[in-house]
Amino acid sequence: SVDVEKAVRNIQAILNNNGYDAGPADGVMGAKTQAAIKAFQAANGMEADGEVDDELVKALLQLN
Repeated sequence: SVDVEKAVRNIQAILNNNGYDAGPADGVMGAKTQAAIKAFQAANGMEADGEVDDELVKALLQLN
């Protein structure tokens, strides 16, 4: 099973390292994290829905 908190923490860290302010990498999917995800999605030609999906994860992993 996926450790959702750990996954969110990793997503937050990658976003923060690439200039998207996701707030502290605390594993909590808050408003700041969702806003950072939406900004990243919009900047990378994805639907900016703030949702964590396979497309988002793959794009973030390519940056890491």
